[in-house]
Amino acid sequence: MSVVTIKSTELTVGIKTKGAEITSVKDNFGKEYIWQGDAKFWKDQAIVLFPVVGRLDNGKYIFNGKEYEMDIHGFAKDMEFEVEAHSESAVTFLLKSNDETRACYPFDFEFRVVFRINGKKLEVDFVTKNVGSGDMYYSVGSHEGYNIEGGAENYSIVLDEVETLRKYEVVPEGYIAEETKPCFENSRELKLSDDFFAVDGLIFFDVKSRGVALRNDSTGEKIHVAFPGFDTLLVWKRPGAPLVCIEPWAGTPDLRWKKVSDFSEKYRMHTLAGGEEETLTHTITF
Repeated sequence: MSVVTIKSTELTVGIKTKGAEITSVKDNFGKEYIWQGDAKFWKDQAIVLFPVVGRLDNGKYIFNGKEYEMDIHGFAKDMEFEVEAHSESAVTFLLKSNDETRACYPFDFEFRVVFRINGKKLEVDFVTKNVGSGDMYYSVGSHEGYNIEGGAENYSIVLDEVETLRKYEVVPEGYIAEETKPCFENSRELKLSDDFFAVDGLIFFDVKSRGVALRNDSTGEKIHVAFPGFDTLLVWKRPGAPLVCIEPWAGTPDLRWKKVSDFSEKYRMHTLAGGEEETLTHTITF
Protein backbone atom coordinates (compact mmCIF):
# COMPACT_ATOMS: atom_id res chain seq x y z
CA MET A 1 0.00 0.00 0.00
CA SER A 2 1.13 3.54 -0.76
CA VAL A 3 -0.40 7.01 -0.53
CA VAL A 4 -0.96 9.16 -3.62
CA THR A 5 -1.14 12.93 -3.18
CA ILE A 6 -3.09 15.49 -5.19
CA LYS A 7 -3.14 19.25 -4.59
CA SER A 8 -4.99 22.45 -5.35
CA THR A 9 -4.27 26.01 -4.29
CA GLU A 10 -6.39 25.37 -1.16
CA LEU A 11 -6.05 21.70 -0.20
CA THR A 12 -3.67 18.74 -0.10
CA VAL A 13 -5.35 15.33 -0.34
CA GLY A 14 -3.82 11.92 0.31
CA ILE A 15 -5.46 8.71 -0.93
CA LYS A 16 -4.34 5.17 -0.15
CA THR A 17 -3.94 2.65 -2.94
CA LYS A 18 -5.55 0.10 -0.61
CA GLY A 19 -9.26 0.61 -1.04
CA ALA A 20 -8.82 3.96 -2.86
CA GLU A 21 -9.47 5.40 0.61
CA ILE A 22 -8.96 9.08 1.45
CA THR A 23 -6.50 9.26 4.33
CA SER A 24 -6.00 13.03 4.64
CA VAL A 25 -7.45 16.36 3.53
CA LYS A 26 -5.52 19.37 4.84
CA ASP A 27 -5.87 23.07 4.14
CA ASN A 28 -2.99 25.52 3.80
CA PHE A 29 -2.95 26.06 7.57
CA GLY A 30 -2.51 22.36 8.29
CA LYS A 31 -6.05 21.71 9.48
CA GLU A 32 -6.98 18.04 9.02
CA TYR A 33 -10.58 17.38 7.99
CA ILE A 34 -10.50 13.58 7.70
CA TRP A 35 -10.88 11.21 10.65
CA GLN A 36 -7.48 9.62 11.29
CA GLY A 37 -8.72 6.25 12.48
CA ASP A 38 -8.87 4.87 16.00
CA ALA A 39 -9.66 1.22 16.70
CA LYS A 40 -11.47 2.28 19.88
CA PHE A 41 -14.18 3.84 17.72
CA TRP A 42 -13.64 3.13 14.02
CA LYS A 43 -10.34 2.00 12.53
CA ASP A 44 -11.14 3.16 8.99
CA GLN A 45 -11.23 6.67 7.55
CA ALA A 46 -13.17 6.97 4.29
CA ILE A 47 -13.84 3.53 2.87
CA VAL A 48 -15.34 2.95 -0.59
CA LEU A 49 -18.35 0.61 -0.58
CA PHE A 50 -18.54 -1.80 -3.55
CA PRO A 51 -20.23 -3.98 -4.77
CA VAL A 52 -22.65 -3.87 -1.82
CA VAL A 53 -23.45 -1.24 0.80
CA GLY A 54 -24.19 -2.38 4.32
CA ARG A 55 -24.80 -6.01 5.25
CA LEU A 56 -26.34 -8.86 3.34
CA ASP A 57 -28.81 -11.21 5.05
CA ASN A 58 -26.49 -13.50 7.09
CA GLY A 59 -23.64 -12.21 4.91
CA LYS A 60 -24.87 -14.32 1.98
CA TYR A 61 -26.80 -14.10 -1.27
CA ILE A 62 -27.90 -16.34 -4.15
CA PHE A 63 -27.14 -15.77 -7.82
CA ASN A 64 -28.03 -18.24 -10.59
CA GLY A 65 -28.78 -20.85 -7.94
CA LYS A 66 -25.36 -20.61 -6.25
CA GLU A 67 -24.72 -19.22 -2.77
CA TYR A 68 -22.00 -16.62 -2.20
CA GLU A 69 -20.66 -14.90 0.92
CA MET A 70 -19.59 -11.26 1.15
CA ASP A 71 -18.47 -9.04 4.03
CA ILE A 72 -20.19 -5.83 5.07
CA HIS A 73 -19.76 -3.06 2.44
CA GLY A 74 -18.17 -5.44 -0.06
CA PHE A 75 -14.54 -6.17 -0.90
CA ALA A 76 -13.21 -3.00 -2.56
CA LYS A 77 -12.23 -1.49 0.79
CA ASP A 78 -9.76 -4.33 1.39
CA MET A 79 -8.17 -4.54 -2.05
CA GLU A 80 -5.15 -2.91 -3.64
CA PHE A 81 -6.07 -0.60 -6.53
CA GLU A 82 -3.89 0.18 -9.53
CA VAL A 83 -3.01 3.84 -10.12
CA GLU A 84 -4.17 4.19 -13.71
CA ALA A 85 -3.53 7.95 -14.10
CA HIS A 86 -2.07 10.65 -11.86
CA SER A 87 -1.55 14.40 -12.24
CA GLU A 88 -1.03 17.18 -9.73
CA SER A 89 -4.77 17.67 -9.20
CA ALA A 90 -6.32 14.32 -10.16
CA VAL A 91 -5.84 10.58 -9.79
CA THR A 92 -7.66 7.51 -11.11
CA PHE A 93 -7.62 4.22 -9.21
CA LEU A 94 -8.63 0.98 -10.95
CA LEU A 95 -9.82 -2.35 -9.59
CA LYS A 96 -10.47 -5.24 -12.00
CA SER A 97 -12.26 -8.50 -11.36
CA ASN A 98 -9.97 -11.44 -10.63
CA ASP A 99 -10.11 -14.93 -9.14
CA GLU A 100 -10.39 -13.49 -5.62
CA THR A 101 -13.36 -11.26 -6.44
CA ARG A 102 -15.12 -13.94 -8.52
CA ALA A 103 -15.13 -16.24 -5.49
CA CYS A 104 -17.63 -13.92 -3.81
CA TYR A 105 -18.95 -11.85 -6.75
CA PRO A 106 -19.35 -13.74 -10.06
CA PHE A 107 -19.12 -10.80 -12.44
CA ASP A 108 -16.40 -9.39 -14.68
CA PHE A 109 -15.98 -5.66 -14.00
CA GLU A 110 -13.75 -2.63 -13.99
CA PHE A 111 -14.29 -0.30 -11.06
CA ARG A 112 -12.62 3.10 -11.03
CA VAL A 113 -12.50 5.73 -8.31
CA VAL A 114 -11.50 9.11 -9.74
CA PHE A 115 -10.51 12.06 -7.54
CA ARG A 116 -10.31 15.63 -8.90
CA ILE A 117 -9.53 18.66 -6.80
CA ASN A 118 -10.21 22.31 -7.61
CA GLY A 119 -9.81 24.94 -4.90
CA LYS A 120 -11.76 23.68 -1.89
CA LYS A 121 -13.80 21.14 -3.89
CA LEU A 122 -12.96 17.45 -4.12
CA GLU A 123 -14.94 15.53 -6.76
CA VAL A 124 -15.14 11.75 -6.40
CA ASP A 125 -16.38 9.60 -9.32
CA PHE A 126 -17.39 5.97 -8.92
CA VAL A 127 -17.16 4.52 -12.43
CA THR A 128 -18.48 0.95 -12.74
CA LYS A 129 -18.20 -1.00 -16.00
CA ASN A 130 -19.57 -4.42 -16.81
CA VAL A 131 -16.94 -6.06 -19.02
CA GLY A 132 -18.88 -9.33 -19.14
CA SER A 133 -21.75 -10.32 -21.41
CA GLY A 134 -24.66 -10.86 -19.00
CA ASP A 135 -26.34 -8.41 -16.64
CA MET A 136 -24.28 -7.29 -13.64
CA TYR A 137 -25.75 -6.15 -10.31
CA TYR A 138 -24.09 -3.87 -7.79
CA SER A 139 -24.38 -1.10 -5.23
CA VAL A 140 -21.82 1.58 -4.44
CA GLY A 141 -21.35 4.27 -1.84
CA SER A 142 -19.01 6.44 0.18
CA HIS A 143 -18.17 6.42 3.90
CA GLU A 144 -16.03 9.51 4.52
CA GLY A 145 -15.41 10.28 8.19
CA TYR A 146 -14.96 13.94 9.16
CA ASN A 147 -13.29 15.21 12.31
CA ILE A 148 -15.54 17.12 14.71
CA GLU A 149 -14.51 19.37 17.57
CA GLY A 150 -16.27 18.60 20.83
CA GLY A 151 -19.41 16.51 20.92
CA ALA A 152 -22.00 15.82 18.26
CA GLU A 153 -24.24 18.35 20.01
CA ASN A 154 -22.01 21.10 18.58
CA TYR A 155 -23.04 20.16 15.04
CA SER A 156 -26.07 20.18 12.78
CA ILE A 157 -26.97 18.47 9.51
CA VAL A 158 -28.28 21.05 7.02
CA LEU A 159 -30.11 19.91 3.88
CA ASP A 160 -30.13 21.96 0.68
CA GLU A 161 -33.95 22.05 0.72
CA VAL A 162 -36.73 22.21 3.31
CA GLU A 163 -38.06 18.67 3.73
CA THR A 164 -40.13 16.37 5.91
CA LEU A 165 -38.25 13.10 6.34
CA ARG A 166 -38.52 10.05 8.51
CA LYS A 167 -35.40 8.17 9.48
CA TYR A 168 -34.83 4.45 9.14
CA GLU A 169 -32.47 2.76 11.55
CA VAL A 170 -30.04 -0.09 11.08
CA VAL A 171 -30.65 -2.74 13.71
CA PRO A 172 -27.69 -4.61 15.27
CA GLU A 173 -28.12 -7.54 12.86
CA GLY A 174 -27.43 -5.13 10.00
CA TYR A 175 -30.92 -4.92 8.52
CA ILE A 176 -32.85 -1.73 7.95
CA ALA A 177 -35.83 -1.87 10.31
CA GLU A 178 -39.31 -1.17 8.96
CA GLU A 179 -40.16 1.21 11.80
CA THR A 180 -39.43 4.88 11.11
CA LYS A 181 -39.22 7.95 13.30
CA PRO A 182 -39.82 11.61 12.42
CA CYS A 183 -36.62 13.52 11.90
CA PHE A 184 -36.83 16.56 9.61
CA GLU A 185 -40.23 18.24 10.07
CA ASN A 186 -40.68 20.82 7.30
CA SER A 187 -37.14 22.01 7.96
CA ARG A 188 -33.62 21.93 6.61
CA GLU A 189 -31.72 21.53 9.88
CA LEU A 190 -31.25 18.69 12.35
CA LYS A 191 -29.29 19.29 15.55
CA LEU A 192 -27.14 16.22 16.15
CA SER A 193 -26.90 14.23 19.34
CA ASP A 194 -25.09 11.02 20.25
CA ASP A 195 -28.50 9.64 21.19
CA PHE A 196 -29.30 9.41 17.47
CA PHE A 197 -26.50 6.87 17.01
CA ALA A 198 -27.09 4.61 20.00
CA VAL A 199 -28.24 1.83 17.63
CA ASP A 200 -26.39 2.71 14.42
CA GLY A 201 -26.81 5.28 11.65
CA LEU A 202 -29.65 7.39 10.35
CA ILE A 203 -30.84 6.35 6.91
CA PHE A 204 -32.96 8.60 4.69
CA PHE A 205 -34.71 7.40 1.52
CA ASP A 206 -36.01 9.65 -1.24
CA VAL A 207 -34.26 12.83 -0.16
CA LYS A 208 -35.18 15.70 -2.49
CA SER A 209 -32.08 17.65 -1.54
CA ARG A 210 -29.10 16.90 -3.71
CA GLY A 211 -26.67 18.07 -1.07
CA VAL A 212 -26.17 18.25 2.70
CA ALA A 213 -23.79 20.11 5.00
CA LEU A 214 -22.18 19.17 8.31
CA ARG A 215 -22.13 22.49 10.18
CA ASN A 216 -20.15 23.46 13.28
CA ASP A 217 -22.79 25.51 15.09
CA SER A 218 -20.18 27.34 17.14
CA THR A 219 -18.05 28.58 14.25
CA GLY A 220 -20.45 28.32 11.31
CA GLU A 221 -17.88 26.28 9.33
CA LYS A 222 -19.37 23.68 6.99
CA ILE A 223 -18.40 20.64 5.00
CA HIS A 224 -20.87 20.28 2.13
CA VAL A 225 -21.49 17.03 0.26
CA ALA A 226 -23.38 17.14 -3.06
CA PHE A 227 -24.69 13.76 -4.25
CA PRO A 228 -26.71 13.88 -7.49
CA GLY A 229 -27.57 10.39 -8.67
CA PHE A 230 -27.45 8.74 -5.26
CA ASP A 231 -30.74 7.47 -3.84
CA THR A 232 -29.94 6.97 -0.14
CA LEU A 233 -28.27 9.18 2.49
CA LEU A 234 -26.70 7.84 5.68
CA VAL A 235 -25.43 9.89 8.63
CA TRP A 236 -23.30 7.78 10.98
CA LYS A 237 -21.00 7.99 13.98
CA ARG A 238 -20.01 5.96 16.99
CA PRO A 239 -21.25 7.42 20.29
CA GLY A 240 -18.45 9.39 21.93
CA ALA A 241 -16.28 9.39 18.81
CA PRO A 242 -15.09 12.78 17.50
CA LEU A 243 -16.22 12.08 13.95
CA VAL A 244 -19.33 12.17 11.77
CA CYS A 245 -19.74 10.32 8.47
CA ILE A 246 -21.87 11.71 5.64
CA GLU A 247 -22.50 8.83 3.23
CA PRO A 248 -24.25 9.00 -0.16
CA TRP A 249 -25.25 5.48 -1.20
CA ALA A 250 -26.57 4.02 -4.44
CA GLY A 251 -28.26 1.01 -2.86
CA THR A 252 -29.13 -0.10 0.69
CA PRO A 253 -28.47 -2.91 3.16
CA ASP A 254 -31.04 -5.69 3.23
CA LEU A 255 -34.50 -4.74 4.49
CA ARG A 256 -35.78 -6.65 7.52
CA TRP A 257 -39.35 -6.60 6.20
CA LYS A 258 -38.43 -7.68 2.67
CA LYS A 259 -35.75 -10.32 2.83
CA VAL A 260 -34.65 -11.33 -0.67
CA SER A 261 -31.83 -13.82 -1.18
CA ASP A 262 -31.59 -13.41 -4.98
CA PHE A 263 -28.91 -10.78 -5.62
CA SER A 264 -30.66 -9.43 -8.72
CA GLU A 265 -33.84 -8.66 -6.77
CA LYS A 266 -32.39 -6.78 -3.82
CA TYR A 267 -33.81 -3.34 -3.07
CA ARG A 268 -32.31 -0.48 -5.12
CA MET A 269 -29.72 -2.72 -6.75
CA HIS A 270 -28.17 -1.15 -9.87
CA THR A 271 -28.02 -3.15 -13.11
CA LEU A 272 -25.56 -2.89 -16.00
CA ALA A 273 -25.93 -4.83 -19.23
CA GLY A 274 -22.83 -6.29 -20.83
CA GLY A 275 -20.44 -3.50 -21.89
CA GLU A 276 -22.39 -0.78 -20.05
CA GLU A 277 -20.81 1.75 -17.70
CA GLU A 278 -22.25 4.02 -15.01
CA THR A 279 -20.66 7.02 -13.28
CA LEU A 280 -21.90 8.39 -9.96
CA THR A 281 -20.25 11.52 -8.55
CA HIS A 282 -20.29 13.19 -5.18
CA THR A 283 -18.52 16.48 -4.48
CA ILE A 284 -17.12 17.48 -1.10
CA THR A 285 -16.53 21.18 -0.44
CA PHE A 286 -14.34 21.94 2.59
